[in-house]
Amino acid sequence: MLTVYSCRGAGLLRHADPQSGEMPDDAVWFDLVEPTVEEDRLVERIMGVAIPTREDMREIEASSRLYQEDGASYMTATILCQADSGQPRTTEVTFILAGSRIATVRYEESRPFSQFQVRAGKPGAGVDDAHSILLGLLDAIIDRIADVLERVGAEVEQISGQVFTAEIGQRSERDKDYGRVIRSIGQQGNLIAKIQESLVSLSRLAGFFAEEAGRNGGKKDEKAHTKTIAQDIRSLSEHAVALDNKVTFLLDATLGLVSLQQNTIVKIFSILAVVFMPPTLIASIYGMNFHAMPELDQPWGYPMALGLMLVSVAVTYAVFKWRSWL
Repeated sequence: MLTVYSCRGAGLLRHADPQSGEMPDDAVWFDLVEPTVEEDRLVERIMGVAIPTREDMREIEASSRLYQEDGASYMTATILCQADSGQPRTTEVTFILAGSRIATVRYEESRPFSQFQVRAGKPGAGVDDAHSILLGLLDAIIDRIADVLERVGAEVEQISGQVFTAEIGQRSERDKDYGRVIRSIGQQGNLIAKIQESLVSLSRLAGFFAEEAGRNGGKKDEKAHTKTIAQDIRSLSEHAVALDNKVTFLLDATLGLVSLQQNTIVKIFSILAVVFMPPTLIASIYGMNFHAMPELDQPWGYPMALGLMLVSVAVTYAVFKWRSWL
């Protein structure tokens, strides 16, 4: 899908399907979402640049993601998407700056883009050229990451409360809770890892764009805006690292509690085995049925054996209590 925008009154004006009519002369932004071959060729003809394929966008080398070609700047970043679902993903987005125009190529719907399109569609939004569109999109992407990190932080705090202040209930319920906690920790850790991946690529993109703006004599406010974006990315990266460390700590603590719980169960079975060892020994002795055992022929033999068993259990239990093993 191809969407075309022009700048009108410091805001964006969206045009109808460009394939059904003439392309506006003042078109500034070409937003390609899962573009067809015809849409790629149309934008290439208007902007005079090549549109990278999805395979090209997935290259991880810096030289394949951030470069200049035919007077145009190609910048590819990894963007977080589907962050509110149970299966967050990352997708590649390429920004192409060619003269006074910009093209974006993506293969996933992204909330920052839709939010920016709504906000920039209002008059006086401060969007008047391709560079301001790029900076506005970066702001929207960073704001989205900040919101997701804030939500992750709140959920990590909630998990922390469940781990360290949970009331002791039935063992089966407690085991089930620990399993749910571990799954929650894993989900948050996975989301943080994808955020960090996105922030690394955005940091490289911001640095490349700042160098290009400085080399081409960009506006002073654009340089300041780019510097602010780089600082925001740096602070979010530090926050993501802190959350990642906390998630790792919570995972280790939860696994430690599970081990303690298992050790407690093993301890109980070990104590029961030791407590019932003396009566088992007594029962084994009198179960041998030797003819030379006079107790077998006495009427008090059976009560005596039971009494010895009870006394051995009581003595063993008393020793355990005295040594504080129980």
